[in-house]
Amino acid sequence: MTRRRVVGLALALAMLASAGCAGPGNSSAGTALDGSPTPVVTRSPASSPGTAGPSMLRDIPAGRSFAEGGGGPLSYTFREEWRKARAGARNWRSGAYLISAAGAFVNDDGVPSEWTFAFVDRAGPDVVLVIQIDPWGKVTASRQVSGDGLSSFVGQYTNRIPYEVIDSDTAVGLGKAALATRYNLAKTRDPRIGLSFSSTDGSGPYWTYTLFNETTAVYVTAQIHAMTSAVTIAG
Repeated sequence: MTRRRVVGLALALAMLASAGCAGPGNSSAGTALDGSPTPVVTRSPASSPGTAGPSMLRDIPAGRSFAEGGGGPLSYTFREEWRKARAGARNWRSGAYLISAAGAFVNDDGVPSEWTFAFVDRAGPDVVLVIQIDPWGKVTASRQVSGDGLSSFVGQYTNRIPYEVIDSDTAVGLGKAALATRYNLAKTRDPRIGLSFSSTDGSGPYWTYTLFNETTAVYVTAQIHAMTSAVTIAG
């Protein structure tokens, strides 16, 4: 777990900027597991993630924790990290909500070397709060992005991440299993994960699980609908 600290802000921010954009793993359609080109089968959540309703009145469901070596400090999956990061965001602005998240070197428990979360407090925001948090729940850095930098985080289809999204361990399990049907995972590296709505059509939200395929020297991605768990492969 110690080596996870080496990943810098640049990689995480690059993932946030590309999450949900057109291209491998970020479009709203891909290749189904049977090899046929088909869009992700989506289902609308019980209430729109961008409006007040029952889904917005409930808190974030609990995540999972893991003790390194069976007795070390606890590391946490996405939902627990989200809870901790949101507390800092709400101190910044009381109405702050999550619009995207990303992490690199994610393990099979859904725990990356570091999470980078992006928060805003309204549609058409004037500023984005970017929070970095380590696997053990400690906020390591935060900064505000405004002006020209907003376009890296906010677009036409930016929306609130609903509380009921599947957790990162589930997303990694689904994504890894999907990619294993097509690629030799022993010849892949650099596992990454991201969460956002599609910036091309507003569908989602989607988890993206991405690996670098050493055989073809390109990244391959499984896209997981974060509400329905439907999976497609892109790349």
